[in-house]
Amino acid sequence: MRDEGDFEALFAHEFPRVARVVHHVVGDRARAEEITQDAFVELLRHWRTVVAYDRPDLWLRRVAIRKAQRERRRGWRGRELEALAAPPEVVGPPPTPAPEVLEAVRRLAPGQRAVVVLFYLEDRPMTEIAEILGIRESTGWSQLHTARKHLAQALRSEVSDA
Repeated sequence: MRDEGDFEALFAHEFPRVARVVHHVVGDRARAEEITQDAFVELLRHWRTVVAYDRPDLWLRRVAIRKAQRERRRGWRGRELEALAAPPEVVGPPPTPAPEVLEAVRRLAPGQRAVVVLFYLEDRPMTEIAEILGIRESTGWSQLHTARKHLAQALRSEVSDA
């Protein structure tokens, strides 16, 4: 990956994948695409440096997820309830989890949500997740453990309410 064509190839390959992860973090498809575009602009700005990395795609995901987490913390006001309830589009396999599961994931803290999305929906190993999020691997495992407890509790209450 050394030239403009390499950037375009990375864009074509990674945009849908990164947008899907960001969508799971922010809960709004249009906003996820905007954040993903912003992450690619950032990548283009730093292309000469990032292209030398072993995995420029991991750098890109880190930037996109951090932007998405900042967006969630700010509490973007423009999203609608329908967007929160609708399951995100899946680019290919894996299947979309049940809406109740997605809603429970959306209620997690931003760090936990990012770890869950990358671990379960992107099927990434924890070493890669830690690198993407800029955290220690042990922190990632801890966030995943806590997220699992919260999800189990939320889904149990969903079942008991039904």
